Amino acid sequence: MRFQRKILVVAMACALPWMSANAQSAADLKKEIETLKAQLQMLTQKVEAMGAQAGGSELVQQVNRLEQKQELAADEQEKSGFKGLKINGTIEAAFSYDDLGRSHNFSATSGSGLDEMGMIQITKESQDGEGIDWTLRLLPGNTTSIVHEASISIPVNKENRIIGGLIPDFQGYEFVFSNASPLLGNQLISHNALFDLAGPTSYAGIGMAHTLANGRYGLKWVVGNIDSGNDADGTNPAVSNQAVKTLGFAARGDWFINEFAYVGLSLAHGSVNRNFDIMAIDGGYTHGDWAFNGQLSSGMQRNAAANGEDAAWTGVSGLVSYRVVPRLQLLARADFISNRKNGGGTYVDNTGGGGYGLGPEGLDSSGAIELDDNGLATTGANLTRLTFGTNYQINANTQWKTEYRVDQSSGYNFLDLESGTYKKSKTGFATSLVLSF
Repeated sequence: MRFQRKILVVAMACALPWMSANAQSAADLKKEIETLKAQLQMLTQKVEAMGAQAGGSELVQQVNRLEQKQELAADEQEKSGFKGLKINGTIEAAFSYDDLGRSHNFSATSGSGLDEMGMIQITKESQDGEGIDWTLRLLPGNTTSIVHEASISIPVNKENRIIGGLIPDFQGYEFVFSNASPLLGNQLISHNALFDLAGPTSYAGIGMAHTLANGRYGLKWVVGNIDSGNDADGTNPAVSNQAVKTLGFAARGDWFINEFAYVGLSLAHGSVNRNFDIMAIDGGYTHGDWAFNGQLSSGMQRNAAANGEDAAWTGVSGLVSYRVVPRLQLLARADFISNRKNGGGTYVDNTGGGGYGLGPEGLDSSGAIELDDNGLATTGANLTRLTFGTNYQINANTQWKTEYRVDQSSGYNFLDLESGTYKKSKTGFATSLVLSF
């Protein structure tokens, strides 16, 4: 009878941990198995005796009632739409200060730079069990768009899935958000220069994700609009027609060499309105207390340089971290962007603006630049960043971070807001408390 099987399963489940914890040799294990067989035989006899009683036992009825309650609860969960639903998120309270802006900024913008006061992510698996997943990631407080990701993932078979919707860029080794899990989040407070200045932000379109060789290789690609908000930016000289969105193609391939190392290659191409090509290769190695990440990136964009010609840039970034003790991690990162051609220009910045350190190379503190016979900039500024930080794991859900960063330009390209003059370097300090749930 069903109750007999339940008792046998319970007895075995209780006995197996006892066996694994106390067995010291094959002989001991054999002796314990014989003992268990004798105990199960005695229990079986008792169960059969109980089943022979007329009308069944009260215990059997209680088990049946519990089964019914569990089935009803599962049915109610499925009907209400909560089956397969998962909610998680991150809140980062941060403070930052730099010697040129002299602003004491208490805000999550010190972290990922997306104006969010937090992040909440909702993932859902389909009700019918077909494996269709969707992800909605929101940025409460973001002044540009509250929606960071709204995507679907539909399995075609075990190795292939259709993906679509609003999908964040997947170039490089850094994550968009901070996270208390070392494997899921950006470990420093700020991002590297390539993440900030040399690549796309998001794609709105449709594509596929492929898993090859039992997970050793991965490939995903998307066709759609790339950073549509940039097409409507009237201050961007690369925009030829604000009413037309840029159509593009983006892809990333990964080789997971072993459990410690990977290499990824990504590219993005845009046309119709903004015309650009960007390629990046990144990789990582994590073993024991050490972790290393690196990225090389190169790109060009038509008519996007400071003199109206094509912008071209190359960059490199490297990150190393060492876990001094299980809770405390030391980090160092170095970035460099070469940006000399046609007066300077990258995917994000072509004017200098006083903030990034790029654009036409400033010759002195007044901000004067070298001009050709047509009054156009001739040489762009290069940018170097050095970042040092600590990451302390307070508990499984909370991290405390500190960071010191130096931005160095090859020209006078950083505006000192107090004096109104331009400087070659800018230093900043930041600290943040990251809570994940």
